Amino acid sequence: MPEGFLNNRLVNVAASLLVVCIIGWLLYIGRDILIPFVIAIVIWYVLDTVARYFQGVSLGGFHVPRVVAVLLALAISVILVLFITDMIATNAVALAKDAPAYQLRIETKVNHILSVVAPSVHLDMNKFNELFNLQKLVGWVVSAVSGFLGIASLVVIYIIFIVSEQAAIPQKITALFTNSEQRTHINRTLTKLDENIRTYLTVKTFVSALTGVLCYIVLTVFDVNYPAFWGFVTFLLNYIPTIGSLVSVIFPALLSLVQFDSYVPFLGVSVVLTTIQFSIGNLLEPYLMGNKLNLSGLVIILALAVWGAIWGITGMILSVPIMVVIMLLLSTSKTTRPIAILLSSNGVIDEYKN
Repeated sequence: MPEGFLNNRLVNVAASLLVVCIIGWLLYIGRDILIPFVIAIVIWYVLDTVARYFQGVSLGGFHVPRVVAVLLALAISVILVLFITDMIATNAVALAKDAPAYQLRIETKVNHILSVVAPSVHLDMNKFNELFNLQKLVGWVVSAVSGFLGIASLVVIYIIFIVSEQAAIPQKITALFTNSEQRTHINRTLTKLDENIRTYLTVKTFVSALTGVLCYIVLTVFDVNYPAFWGFVTFLLNYIPTIGSLVSVIFPALLSLVQFDSYVPFLGVSVVLTTIQFSIGNLLEPYLMGNKLNLSGLVIILALAVWGAIWGITGMILSVPIMVVIMLLLSTSKTTRPIAILLSSNGVIDEYKN
């Protein structure tokens, strides 16, 4: 291999890594601006999918107009947001009120276990007030929710402008790409991108909602406190690959452990919720999703860590759709196509056409 060719390859690799680092840095420092915008795009996709469903409903040959369908979807989303906000606020206040009692129960439970395995050891929770304080934990949750609601107005503004710009996208593409073959290629890429993202969000929202409802039912049957709150938390965490389903089982299971004197509810909640998460995550979701994503499991875990480091919990939730977009964009170029193949789960990427 000629030395000049090797040097050029090394320079290209180094330049590519530098560009990736710069982009990552820009994404990090611009997260306060970019996160609301990305959230707005995701919400718009959900609203648009619901609106399309309303448009597809036929009543005696009459179809709901696009404007009415969008307004219906928006009204439903506003009602859901108001209901969820009220539910979180109510449960957070109740949990903050009950936190000291739970803390005492934790101390009693742990000391009971220690009396069996290590009789000479005794736990005093007062020594860990700074490290383990349920009231501070509740305060953190309320603060996080307040921060999310704080950017809601900005998200709404973004959504309004996205909806207003949607109709002009085809005309802009026509004006930007005068070559018909190139324009066809761009439209094909955007269509596939739209299809993949819409499939992911639709399936993920459905299975997350199903998981949240089943969690609510299980916790209600076992009489665990705040079942609606934990059902919503489960719904939200289910968007985070792998880790989310694990965390959504741990929290309500631990609550059942400290709420009851018996260990039976803890074991029941743990087993049933784990079974639900496993069945939906490993059987139902792959069946509904099919091979649309075509992302490697290792890539998903790495994306979860990287985007979590850049954008926090929001990055974790959005890590999969972001990687779907990146892989599809990389697959459209002969130069970057090998990277897309490495990101895929089976190495099969649609043939490049341009």
